[in-house]
Amino acid sequence: MKRLWWSKYLLISIIVLATACSGQSGSADKGASGGANDSAAGQSQTKTDAVSADNTAKDPFGKYSPPIEVTTVRQIDASYKFAEGESLDKNIWTPIFENELGIKVKNLWVVDSSQYRQKLNVAIASGDLPDIMEVNKVEMQRLIDADMIQDLTQAYNDYAYDFAKKTMNEDGGAALASATIDGKLMGIPKTNSNGGVSSAEMIWVRTDWLNKLNLPEPKTMDDVIKIAEAFARQDPDGNGKDDTFGLAINKDIYDGSYGSLLGFFNGYHAYPNIWVKGEDGKLVYGSTLPEMKVALQKLQDMFKAGLLDREFAVKAWKKVEEDTYANKIGLAYGRVAVATGNLKDIRKNDKNAQWQAYPIVSADSKPARPQAPDPADSYYVVRKGFKYPEAAFKLLNVYLKKFLDTPYEKGSDNPFAIDTNTGIFPAKYAPVALEAVTHNLNAHYQVVDALNKGTDPSTLGFPASLHLERNLKYRAGDDSMWFSDRTFGPEGSYSVIAQYYKDKNYIFSEFMGAPTPTMVEKQATLDKMQLEVITKIIMNAAPVSEYDKFIEEWKKLGGDKITEEVNAWYAKNKKG
Repeated sequence: MKRLWWSKYLLISIIVLATACSGQSGSADKGASGGANDSAAGQSQTKTDAVSADNTAKDPFGKYSPPIEVTTVRQIDASYKFAEGESLDKNIWTPIFENELGIKVKNLWVVDSSQYRQKLNVAIASGDLPDIMEVNKVEMQRLIDADMIQDLTQAYNDYAYDFAKKTMNEDGGAALASATIDGKLMGIPKTNSNGGVSSAEMIWVRTDWLNKLNLPEPKTMDDVIKIAEAFARQDPDGNGKDDTFGLAINKDIYDGSYGSLLGFFNGYHAYPNIWVKGEDGKLVYGSTLPEMKVALQKLQDMFKAGLLDREFAVKAWKKVEEDTYANKIGLAYGRVAVATGNLKDIRKNDKNAQWQAYPIVSADSKPARPQAPDPADSYYVVRKGFKYPEAAFKLLNVYLKKFLDTPYEKGSDNPFAIDTNTGIFPAKYAPVALEAVTHNLNAHYQVVDALNKGTDPSTLGFPASLHLERNLKYRAGDDSMWFSDRTFGPEGSYSVIAQYYKDKNYIFSEFMGAPTPTMVEKQATLDKMQLEVITKIIMNAAPVSEYDKFIEEWKKLGGDKITEEVNAWYAKNKKG
């Protein structure tokens, strides 16, 4: 999975800057936060702007006087690049936070990401916590149970400025809901520009094969099956050999990587591995619903008909990618970055290869709903007893104001943006940072609008400027830029994400809490059982009825208890 996540990171780190260029011009609101490099503005901070250490004035950008120290802990990886003399302890943000907020940020420790969880859990066990820290769902629940972190509801209401609230709510409030326990906001969700709906699956098709065989674009699941059949049997690559597969599938089946079939299951209204609302209003595990058997029967039929790779059970997504480059695959489910990652160099091998993304389709008259992963999987929490919990939001406010909410004439003028030559990305150094889930989508909108109007790329903010340049180069004959057109162009994969948002027809898991006690103990075993039986059924090594036996075993071996725990959580945390 390394390349998948590297591709995802590359796309995120390049694209997150979409809102750095809004429709306005000028500098940041100095009356609120001051200019990042404006010493005169910093010196003109008056006592009326400052906030006393007891913080009685509710100013999202108010400066503490006297200054305060805020401690945190950090993790870094190979993607963190620094200019000479800089580090997480001293960088572009250090004087900004001190001069504008009166906050000195102190890192108690900084470790490699591979060591962060272990180091953090030692700190939790010892009670030696920083004032602000980034945690996952399990760690957040552990801290809540131990009464070690603060309720941030009031701090959010009073100190998160409008753009921060807008950014955290661009998924319709799903991320904030995942951080809300018993009606209390217990953490700041670290959303990202490729999370949530932007990670929902879509159908990728080789349209040159589609046209060659006179096949229609996929509108229904029947169309998908017909395309798979034609691609497997009608020699779409024209080499006279029976060496093509109908539909890509990898051994993990529904993990969201290239060759996953999550979108295929969704086409039959089956939602493996997430919790959905049942007819009685209670939550049920999607993997246990009858729609799963319908989808499995169809996959088994396809396998028996020779439309699936008979060796898929031993092939990871990387091998499926290799088969694609070898012209063996022309139909696959995948995410928005498939062209940017899995297919980026496909046209080096075959200049005729033309892939396009389409929304997932339904097996009946009921619209297909793509399932989206949780919009946040980590959170910033504040130590219980810390006198200034609002400081977390003030740090976030300044980060967003400087990096994303401030208009710049050009993307290159943004001092916090990634330097594509050195890889230095100053925005990453901020101790509290997040992205709107629609940032990449907004870049797509800007590119399409600019292509229609003939806009000069230099007038756009980064990264829309970059992707417009690439799209223009592609249209001028530079085929190496094909991947950008297939992602950000008018018919690129983000047009599918745009359709998902427009239709509002996607689905999140109704359960967004930390793993329950029985999940911690049993989930890995249950997941392994599920993958094994699904693999056997698809490969016709077991009848579809075997899935009923799996569900019975699932319930006995912990599923019923997990369902009870999940519904107890839901009763406390459901909206309304």
